[in-house]
Amino acid sequence: MKKFNSLYQAASFASTLSSSWHFSTSDEMYDTKSLLSLSETSDSENPIDEDSFYLVSNEGSIGFCEDEDFIDWLFISDLCDLDNLPESYTSIPQVNFCPKCGSAAVDGANFCGSCGKKL
Repeated sequence: MKKFNSLYQAASFASTLSSSWHFSTSDEMYDTKSLLSLSETSDSENPIDEDSFYLVSNEGSIGFCEDEDFIDWLFISDLCDLDNLPESYTSIPQVNFCPKCGSAAVDGANFCGSCGKKL
């Protein structure tokens, strides 16, 4: 899954994976043009706060995370089923490397676990 800060960005990416979506709580269908238009309007009228984000599944479904845990799936791609989408989101830590010793360091670490150099 990929994270985005706006619905328009998420919809733009999702449109590279799918061409048709339905809203999660209705049978209302969206093609690429209508999804992009709706997402642009939504972003301008109702921007999300800085701790929230949108997710796009590998099949192109779009979800919203307000607390970086529970996923509220909004637009379901015609390529997948709502029952097959995850209910929660767990970020995968990025591995970085210490510039001094080259040891792997978990993203967000302040010091290298091997040599102690400040990262």
